[in-house]
Amino acid sequence: MSKIVGVMLTLPFDNVFDYKAPDEVKIGDIVRVPFGKKHEVGIVFKIGATALLEEKKIKSVTEILPYTLKPEFIKFIEWTAKYNMASVGLVLKMALCAKNAFDNPKLHILYRLTGKTLAEAKLKNSDARWHVIDLLKHAPYSKAEIMAGAGVSAGVINTLIDSGILEPVAVQPKIQAQHFNFNASHVLLNEEQQVAADFLRAHQNIGFNVTLLDGVTGSGKTEVYLDTAISTLKQGKQVLILVPEIALTTQWLKRFEQCFGTKPYQWHSALSQSERKNTWQAVISGEAKVLVGARSALFLPYNNLGLIVVDESHDITFKQEDMVNYQARDMAVLRAKCENIPVILSTATPDLETIVNVEEGKYNTVKLINRYASAEMPDIQIIDLKKDKPQKGDWGASWLSPSLCTALEENLQKGEQSMLFLNRRGYAPLLICRDCGSRLQCPNCTAWLTEHRAQNRVICHHCGYFTTTPKCCPDCGSENGLTACGPGVERILEEVKFRFPLAKAEIISSDTANSFKAISEVISKMQNKEIDILIGTQILAKGHHFPMLTLVGIIDADLGLMGNDLRAQEQTFQLLSQVSGRAGRGDKKGTVYLQTLYPENSVLKAIVSQDRQSFIANEKQTRRMLCLPPFGKLAAIIVTSSNENAAQKTAFLIAKTAPHEQGVQLLGPAPAPIYMLRGKFRYRLLFKTLKTINIQSLLQTWLTHLNYPSNVHVEVDIDPYSFM
Repeated sequence: MSKIVGVMLTLPFDNVFDYKAPDEVKIGDIVRVPFGKKHEVGIVFKIGATALLEEKKIKSVTEILPYTLKPEFIKFIEWTAKYNMASVGLVLKMALCAKNAFDNPKLHILYRLTGKTLAEAKLKNSDARWHVIDLLKHAPYSKAEIMAGAGVSAGVINTLIDSGILEPVAVQPKIQAQHFNFNASHVLLNEEQQVAADFLRAHQNIGFNVTLLDGVTGSGKTEVYLDTAISTLKQGKQVLILVPEIALTTQWLKRFEQCFGTKPYQWHSALSQSERKNTWQAVISGEAKVLVGARSALFLPYNNLGLIVVDESHDITFKQEDMVNYQARDMAVLRAKCENIPVILSTATPDLETIVNVEEGKYNTVKLINRYASAEMPDIQIIDLKKDKPQKGDWGASWLSPSLCTALEENLQKGEQSMLFLNRRGYAPLLICRDCGSRLQCPNCTAWLTEHRAQNRVICHHCGYFTTTPKCCPDCGSENGLTACGPGVERILEEVKFRFPLAKAEIISSDTANSFKAISEVISKMQNKEIDILIGTQILAKGHHFPMLTLVGIIDADLGLMGNDLRAQEQTFQLLSQVSGRAGRGDKKGTVYLQTLYPENSVLKAIVSQDRQSFIANEKQTRRMLCLPPFGKLAAIIVTSSNENAAQKTAFLIAKTAPHEQGVQLLGPAPAPIYMLRGKFRYRLLFKTLKTINIQSLLQTWLTHLNYPSNVHVEVDIDPYSFM
């Protein structure tokens, strides 16, 4: 017997497609179905026909795969799509992202004893052969395992196979289970940490709840939430720990392994296809007990999820702006609600949305106000670049003030480590011709090309375009006119090497450390004191712990303050606070120097005085007055087309048909700040409403009835973070 089911495919659709399926098929089953000329994987979303098709025209499900998505997870997929105004199919695609997990598994070939003796095979006795036979008396093993276990060469094994003493056997590969040593995992918490851990444990079994773990940098937040994770694991449930960038968690992973005696499963974009497949299968089977991953790990099909932790929950990299726009921190709260489990938001610099949710009683909070092991917070000093001007040297222009150079020299003499922070990759953000005034621009984007002198390239950081750095001006042909404007981290390294030739200095940025291994090497060198001065971008703000790091210099504290989005001040405060927090985490107190042209800036003053409350109060007042999040709602509408005229016409059509209601405001259309991106023209509109208005419903009603040309793409970004 068969029935009709509605299958949701991993394609940009909200509607299901009807297929015939056996009676035993149920909602949530993952199936393979014919679609066009190909076969697609999807899930059974509905039972019964959804379209008025003759039954003979309805195709049959090709394969019922041995996996089923839980009802709570399906609800999460639907709610995510609805909130972010994305198609259900594309959200589902994030859940079924390991496509090779649905292919027939490759069998592992092991070898076992046949019972035939060496004498029967007319082989001489030898220690090597007997080592193999003794090993295989217990269980079959692969060739590699036999070679390692018996200490023999491949030739010995091949001889035993050829003579009939060993025979191959094909087996299904087993999923590697995690085995925890909870005795080794006990961490000695101080009194403040224990109070926080007790609070989190008390809220562990009461269903859905959100707790902000608000602790200063170096206060031991990780140990506190791992204590809650241990309790969850002892109940046989899974734990998900979200981190902003998995490649930056080398120290965290080592700490976890020391604590639990095993490694966590990982999920991030750098995994191989086989690693993605194995991890996905371990998650849905429940074998993966702890998984640490980037934001996409939130959409894996956990078998028995018991706790979600969002580490560095303030970090803007939790916002995805590709395929499906979503804020992973907020979607983690949504998933916890669907699963009826707790979620912990851990940070030293909580975002304003989270703070307001705490104040309104929606979230709980526990605080750690002291650094661990009596470490002190660093002294923070402002360097006014108008008075303490960098002095030119043999290397050319300088970017380090005399005060900072003196501090670096003293730190080197003491044998302590220093860190210089500048959130600009490459050598210089711009090349300009002094003779004709032209600037090197990307051919695909309205953006300048960044010089990367170490690679002899100029690169667009928006689309990835690059070319060899020209020796003369492309416009006027001047051979001496091209000049680097402004510093990047490479240029700071150049100055440091001239000023401190005996110092061991290195760069860490996404250009120089673009893999887990490369970053691990730099982190290890810092820990082993093989680096005296580390220069880097925002990678430096991601929770690293270097006990001998006592000096942090922020080269351009004004850089983020000039941003044109509503969170520019907040993000600058968070970033500089996090970078400052790297100093003095060991026995010795740290010092932070902020170079600025605007020493009276309220954000910098709040950082120097370490007065987060005054900064938050000012930020709340401004946002409330302007009805901006979290006191209002925003949605960006981005119109994109390779046809400039079509993009402009569509943007103005959208604006012309906009709803006119009280509490609703439309800003734009206007060309995006980066008007051309990857060869396409872009217009932006910003839709602003009161907090009480359902912005998604309003947008859905408005935009659904508009007809756009096929060469125009209209995208909605709920709660936008980027305004470029």
